[in-house]
Amino acid sequence: MKFFVVLFWSLILSEIAGFVIGKLNDTSFQPNLVAIIAVVFAVFIFVLDKIAIPKDPEAKTSK
Repeated sequence: MKFFVVLFWSLILSEIAGFVIGKLNDTSFQPNLVAIIAVVFAVFIFVLDKIAIPKDPEAKTSK
């Protein structure tokens, strides 16, 4: 479920950023290219979360 939330917000925010950047550069807005970049970035963030960030060590109990 967390993956879908990251993907959804990545698409929304990337489309807005792509539109604004396209207008500032006076170029045409390409929603397909922006969506592809957003999906790749969301997958990268999700994989980075699973691989690169170590899990918290479990507390050891003393006897």
